[in-house]
Parts: sequence; C-alpha cells; structure tokens
Amino acid sequence: MRRLSALLLSTLFLVSIIHAQGRPEPVRLCVATVENSSRHIVSPTWQRNQLIKAFERINKSKDVKKGKVPKIETVALDSTGEPDSTVREKNCAFVLSTNLTEVFRTDRPSVSLPPPGAFQVGTEMGDPRAYPSDYHTATVNYTLMRAGNLKSWASGILTAEDRLPEETLVSQLMDQIANRVAGELRKPHPSVPQ
Repeated sequence: MRRLSALLLSTLFLVSIIHAQGRPEPVRLCVATVENSSRHIVSPTWQRNQLIKAFERINKSKDVKKGKVPKIETVALDSTGEPDSTVREKNCAFVLSTNLTEVFRTDRPSVSLPPPGAFQVGTEMGDPRAYPSDYHTATVNYTLMRAGNLKSWASGILTAEDRLPEETLVSQLMDQIANRVAGELRKPHPSVPQ
C-alpha cells in the first residue's frame, strides 16, 4: 500500500512539473500614473488603477488559464514614467506610461483655432449633423518601454467619442490600451528572449 501511494505521489509530482514547464513565464509590467496634458481634471491615480484592473480582467481569459499565453503581472508606479526605483526593485520587464492629451465636450467652445481652410460642420441649432450636448471625446497616448531602455517598444494613440461622462470615457480608453499592450507583450518579438 505504501509503495502504491509513493508511486502515485511521485507520478503526480512529475506531471505537475511537466505541466509547469509548458506554461510561459509571466510578464511583469510596471504601470505609471497617468500623465494629464489635457485641461480636464481627472484623477490620474484612479485612471492608472482602472488600467491595472483591465489587465486583471485580461488575465482571467481562457488562454491565460490554460497556459497558452503568459499572465501579465502589474505593478503600480507612483511616478508618471520618469525613472522610478520601483521598476528595478519589482523586477519589471516593461514600463507602460499613458498621457491623457485631450478631453473635449462638444457643448463647450474649443480653445484652439481651426486650421486654415477648415470649416465647422454640425454646430448650428437644428442641424441634424450636430452632436448632442453631452457628447464627449477623449484621446490618450501610450508608450510601452522595456525596463532600463527609454526607447519606445510599442506606442499608440487612442481616441473615443460617446455620450458618456468624461471619466467613464477615459476608463474605456484604459481598457483598450490594456488590450493593445497585452497583445504586444504576447506576440513574439525578435528582441525578446523566449
């Protein structure tokens, strides 16, 4: 009986080692506090936390659970992207920085002047092309860098338009950024050791 239980235990141990070897290593990502270059007041820390929660939702996918793609472990940074000692202390492989560049509400006048030759469409009363008064737009830039390297590894600009409150619209952009960054981190790159 002892021999059978020892054999069974060693088989289970061997199977767990083989199963663990097939799983990709998790990717550690430091997420910087959102920089706000827009004139709109948002909570940069709250938006960073929304971005981290988006990565947590991505980690609940079937592919992560089955070990087909690596889990993305996030670490919150208190800085907005400048060198931070936490990156080194937490052994982050990548750093993600975001910048909220624009939040605009259509019923408020724009501060900037239109470019020469541009004309305004859909702003007069009764114009069917006019946006509703509670229509918002937001733009966020993101940059993904390898830790210790200030050169951009992946970057992009995302814009959203909807009748949602500004904070909700920016939060939706954080979800989109998380999906794009997860895709970048999971696809094979020649500069990344596998």
